[in-house]
Amino acid sequence: MPAFTTLTAMGIEDLDQISRFQVMERDDHDELKVCFQRPAGSCLPASLKFRFPHGNNPEVQATLHRAMDELEQILGQRNADPRAAILHNLEQFERVMEAKMAEIKHRLATLPA
Repeated sequence: MPAFTTLTAMGIEDLDQISRFQVMERDDHDELKVCFQRPAGSCLPASLKFRFPHGNNPEVQATLHRAMDELEQILGQRNADPRAAILHNLEQFERVMEAKMAEIKHRLATLPA
């Protein structure tokens, strides 16, 4: 895998586990959220957030754009087939829903009758 210097400098080491990312504009900053596909039982975070403040420093926005370019390159290499990407998203959603349903059932079972 080629060197992704911006992401590495940001502390992102598990490049092969990146599943998606999104950028949200806030009042005084842009927020980059990087999501990971972690193995079951992993204690590593499922996502990381990075804040890029708005202001007079053009290097901050340049860093954000380099990180986005690297993320798009990583995900583009893996998601060349759009059907496979949609199926992957559907499977991920199903796992989340199953875990949430199990949690709710467990909470319900622990309530007094």
